[in-house]
Amino acid sequence: MRLFFRYILSLGILLAITSLIIPMRYDLSYPKKLGPKFDNSIRRQYMRDIVEKNAELVLIGDSVLVLSVDPEQLEQLTGKSTYSLSIPGSASAVWYLAMKNVIAKSTHKPRYVIIVFRDTILTAPGYRVNGKYFTLVDMLANTDDTLVIQKSFIQQMSPAEQWADRYLPLYGSRLRLRETLDYYTRYTLTNLTGCDPQCNDNANFTVFQDLNLDSNLLVEAIATAESYLYTPKQMDFAAQLDQSFLPDIIRLAQENNLQLILVRTKHLDTPTEASESAPLKGYIQALKSYAEQNGVIVLDFAYDKRLTSDLFVDSHHLSEAGSIVFTKMLAEALALTFDSQATYAQNRK
Repeated sequence: MRLFFRYILSLGILLAITSLIIPMRYDLSYPKKLGPKFDNSIRRQYMRDIVEKNAELVLIGDSVLVLSVDPEQLEQLTGKSTYSLSIPGSASAVWYLAMKNVIAKSTHKPRYVIIVFRDTILTAPGYRVNGKYFTLVDMLANTDDTLVIQKSFIQQMSPAEQWADRYLPLYGSRLRLRETLDYYTRYTLTNLTGCDPQCNDNANFTVFQDLNLDSNLLVEAIATAESYLYTPKQMDFAAQLDQSFLPDIIRLAQENNLQLILVRTKHLDTPTEASESAPLKGYIQALKSYAEQNGVIVLDFAYDKRLTSDLFVDSHHLSEAGSIVFTKMLAEALALTFDSQATYAQNRK
């Protein structure tokens, strides 16, 4: 009992000390505001590229977009200047920020914005926002992006987590503490040997790049991360809609006179309609209905037989040959969309 009392006392003293040191170390208020703190440093290169390109068509997505669509080939096939705002590892929070802080604020507005997605990711605001993914969110966020803080972070917390985030600096500053510890762990020893942080990063990339890793482990890692998108909660479109960024993305498109096009990609986990679960089918049907009601076009390639398994390098990403095939497929679908819109506009005159 005495040892347990000493343990509790030591833990309390440690908690008190860290509660004093951490706010001073990171210049934090106490109690802190719920959620993370963004800076005002937004990556402006995307906006400059859109303006310089005079892009008529902007694509938004993650690594699936990077490996699935060749923007130069798409531009040649559609005859429309194309820019790919592809950010590997990104998800709906980053895509919303790309719409709000890049495209909507650009001096040049594209005519079409295409978001390349898979299954339920558009209504999963808490997906890919923590850990290493937080950097991607912060890269496009302002200090006034309270909607992202609310939807991607606060509403994902339980009441106990919200209390700890405000009143326990050791918990509330965990991401910054992790970054600090990671920095010293990663770079201290190599700095002593004359290898600066850039040298260290280059070495880590060379050793741990995907080509050097067991492909089975990569597939398992992807499957584990993606499983979040297929829980019963995430496949309930009606329940997730208002909590997601999808209504906000559509609103931004409408306010800026942008035609929003959602492109659903194929993956080998459920490559056919028969292999897809009933809840996911219901989700996609509800998504398409909601999109139609709001003037959003959905192009669905999830079951397309032209995308054979030999065109994939893993369950989600296409090979170079697959990219050529899919880009042509997308261009053909877009051409029909453009023609349909032109006919509709002509008939209204």
